[in-house]
Amino acid sequence: MAAFGSEQLRNLVLLGHGGAGKTSLVEAMAFACGLTNRLGSVQDGTTVADFDEEEIRRHVSVSMAIVPCPWKGIKANVLDTPGYLEFVGEVIAAIRVAESAAFVLDAAAGVEVGTELVWRYADERRLPRLVILNKMERENASLAAALASLSEKFDARFIPVQLPIGREADFRGVVDLLRRKAIIGPEAKEEDIPSEIASEVEDARLQ
Repeated sequence: MAAFGSEQLRNLVLLGHGGAGKTSLVEAMAFACGLTNRLGSVQDGTTVADFDEEEIRRHVSVSMAIVPCPWKGIKANVLDTPGYLEFVGEVIAAIRVAESAAFVLDAAAGVEVGTELVWRYADERRLPRLVILNKMERENASLAAALASLSEKFDARFIPVQLPIGREADFRGVVDLLRRKAIIGPEAKEEDIPSEIASEVEDARLQ
């Protein structure tokens, strides 16, 4: 891996309720940046973040893991944290060294108990944060419902930067609202915005 100066380093902590998909997201990030040459699986015990024997056996994270992801001249040290309350000490330790936080939510479940707890810890450290909706292909997954859940639980304004294309089993990609481009499928092919959601895209850009 190339050498990076201190000005090129970023510490990003992933937070959320257990089972939201933080470790799988880290695995996808590691693959996308070229750190790994294959996508591992939590169920198979082959992820870069969950390497402890207990984590592999239980299929859950029990300790913080640091995964360095180089991207466009920056090295992001992604801190994958456990989502279950028994391991909250690991979460607090990660938050203390992070510059920003990404909250991972199950799009069907919305804000869960673990999400509320770690949100308070991020408030204490005044961390800037974003929210990533995961598992958009699942039954009952809904951007609108997840946003409503966030607004109900937290005193913050949530502004989408992507919109889903399709719902549940028909989910097939997202629209990048900043670049006005559709990103389709596992290959992340860029296409024009589908006409059926063009007006929704323009409305979202005005928020």
